[in-house]
Amino acid sequence: MENNIKKLIDHCSVCHGFTCHQLEQLLQENQGFIKNYKKGSSIFTETERPTRFFILINGKVNILRNTLNGKRILMTTIENVGDIFGEVYLFIHKEQYEMTAEAVEDSVVLELSNHIFTESFPNSPQLSETLRNNLLHIFANKAYLLSRKVQMLSTSNIREKIAWYLIEHQKKDGSLEGNFKREYMADYMNITRPSLSRELSNMQKEGILSLHGRNIIIENQEKLESYLL
Repeated sequence: MENNIKKLIDHCSVCHGFTCHQLEQLLQENQGFIKNYKKGSSIFTETERPTRFFILINGKVNILRNTLNGKRILMTTIENVGDIFGEVYLFIHKEQYEMTAEAVEDSVVLELSNHIFTESFPNSPQLSETLRNNLLHIFANKAYLLSRKVQMLSTSNIREKIAWYLIEHQKKDGSLEGNFKREYMADYMNITRPSLSRELSNMQKEGILSLHGRNIIIENQEKLESYLL
């Protein structure tokens, strides 16, 4: 339990500004609990009523949507310690989650009631305010990232999409940080994996970038940015 609490303090934006003791106190007051899920088990299903949200401590979780024809579409993968999911449904008055969360591997998840954001706690009112401020920051950041993704998806040019993706994952020192698995990148950009691989190879031949397994290094920043104009 103590190690899990420490992980949340270190990696979860919702818990920013909390001490281990404060988080334990909040969990007790809110009846939050940590639960283990076996690979393939559902954390919540699309027909469940949203009454709680979730924070990943260990493992990996897929967010899936079922079509009318029975096809399962992968919406996103939760794989970073401290990532939250299911929280949006607590505030948009939906009767159901509309999606399914499934453990890709054995996973550990913290589950918290929606009351943690809608009620003040008599013994720790300042923590309630901190939580709400943290949540506002998370929502604002997600809205920003979504707007950037919409910009990227609005173009039909594969090279422009690649340029958007790489620059969005570029740190101040010029290095790249993020998920550069080809399958993930192709899904994110809504293009086929062969098309992505072919265009990356062309960009490498032109000296714009270099490929080293899953790693990508930008070799010509000016040329890469020219595709965004």
